[in-house]
Amino acid sequence: MKRAALFASVMLCLCLNVFAQDSLETADAPDRRTRLRNQPYFSNIVKTNLSTLALNNYSLTYERLLTRKISASLGWRYMPNTYMTKTALMGEVMKYFEDGEDGMSEQLDQLKMGGNAITAEVRFYTGRRPGAKGFYAGVYGRYSSFKYDYPYDFEDPTGEVTRVPFKGKSSGIGGGIILGGQFNIHKRIVVDLFIIGGHYGSFSGKVDGLTDLSDLDAQDKADLKEELESLIQIGDKKNITANVSDDGIRADVSMPFVGLRGLGLTIGFAF
Repeated sequence: MKRAALFASVMLCLCLNVFAQDSLETADAPDRRTRLRNQPYFSNIVKTNLSTLALNNYSLTYERLLTRKISASLGWRYMPNTYMTKTALMGEVMKYFEDGEDGMSEQLDQLKMGGNAITAEVRFYTGRRPGAKGFYAGVYGRYSSFKYDYPYDFEDPTGEVTRVPFKGKSSGIGGGIILGGQFNIHKRIVVDLFIIGGHYGSFSGKVDGLTDLSDLDAQDKADLKEELESLIQIGDKKNITANVSDDGIRADVSMPFVGLRGLGLTIGFAF
């Protein structure tokens, strides 16, 4: 009888202890959430995109918190004049065209490009902890400008090839959305992962191919004009307007474009 009473007393004490602990944790929950929300955080981040190095692109972005979970950023990207198929990423892509019969690999080997882009973005972060961390959704606008050189080979019906050295300038503006996650891997070291995103905009430019075309007859010039204007065609609309004369080619390009952002890795420093 005494043993039973002792066992019941011990069990009662254990139950009261568990109940008291649960009550304290429940009472402490609002305080814990408050502590999380009031943690100190850095308002500024400078970062660079590592994934674009595969295309010989170099970037720098500054991000600033506007509120505890909303930020604005401004980024700049630069690509020096580069033979596109010589970059790490395009070199791998072009392996799929090496055995093609349309000469695409040889054509693209001659394409040289360079340019700049400016991107402005606003992000909305999730999570209780303050600062530019957690999963996010963002909206952005981008302005891009490019210069390119491309020697274009025109083959007339007799098989004679005329090389036209194209040089062009173009620019585009658009906007889109992005989803991703940004996290601290150290107190001040930040990793930003673009998961998926895309943008839509308009693109325009001018291309000149100044060379002696006086040897081409009227029909050859008409064929060259038609060939050039059919290079980019969306639906029934031709997006290149070309003028072929004895001293070369002048063309205007105007078209909509769709761009994608995803699987990008950025590393930064917070302060």
